[in-house]
Amino acid sequence: MSTTPTIFKRPRASYTVVGGSNRAGPDALSVLLLARGGRFYREEQLRELSALPNVQILSVEGPSPAYDLEELARRHPAIRFLLLRSPASPGEKINLGIEEALSERILVLWSDMRDEGDSLGSQQRELLCQVPRLKSPKGELLPSILVPAMIKGSLKVLPWKPAQEGMRSLYPFDYCGLYSRQRFQQLGGYDPWMTNPYWQKMDFGFRAGLWGETIAWHPRLQLAYTGEPAGEDSTPDASYKLFFLKNLAVRFTGDSGLLPLSRLPRYALRSGSALLDCLKEFREVRAWVHENRFRFQGDLPSLLGRWEMPE
Repeated sequence: MSTTPTIFKRPRASYTVVGGSNRAGPDALSVLLLARGGRFYREEQLRELSALPNVQILSVEGPSPAYDLEELARRHPAIRFLLLRSPASPGEKINLGIEEALSERILVLWSDMRDEGDSLGSQQRELLCQVPRLKSPKGELLPSILVPAMIKGSLKVLPWKPAQEGMRSLYPFDYCGLYSRQRFQQLGGYDPWMTNPYWQKMDFGFRAGLWGETIAWHPRLQLAYTGEPAGEDSTPDASYKLFFLKNLAVRFTGDSGLLPLSRLPRYALRSGSALLDCLKEFREVRAWVHENRFRFQGDLPSLLGRWEMPE
């Protein structure tokens, strides 16, 4: 169950379910597909996934679904299509899919990817998320391990290529990975108020680290893009402001987290919000931090201090 307090709860995106009459058991693997790109590889991907034993398949579509969705549902009756009625961020789609999933393990990937590893064999359920080795359409290994570091007083996230099993990543690259449903929901999932995917993933990763969860690479997970990976926009925006207050501005007091009032003047000067809006934003996030204060196991300096830089 999510521990996110009421002030941050947003009405869940509405959707319609198409297909999915044949369901796998609770010990199965759930595969959550996020629709993206063209349909050239999609039919083959769905056919391969449908042939797997004891696997529940969910595909999040829309709000402008593929024109052949009904035909796809007819040809693949075991697949559960979630047709959104309004736009939603990738993180919000994952929240919905994991809520619909029957399994404890949920493999999240995009419809323009193919599985080249042994996803069914990865069993480390104690981790929040196991992230895969990712390859480009040309077969090149991508630097998909994200490592936070403070460089010349500025927070940076450095991309590294996976090298050792258990290598920690700040967040799942492109949202992809094998998630633990229980740990994901206990963490609160992805923040639906953040519309910028970059800051949404940053928030998820920092919250996971500050709350004592682990995101790490597993060599048996291997995914390959069939098209070029989507670019990211790391420009500070409204999503960044929320990320900053929820994570970077929090101070750890020894047994709990606190958003000090002393952070307010700096936030007011730099947020770009009108004064009343700024006070409202700060007050709401401060209440959220207080509600979850005992979930925090550190703050930014301690998190960076625990992180080992890859060699």
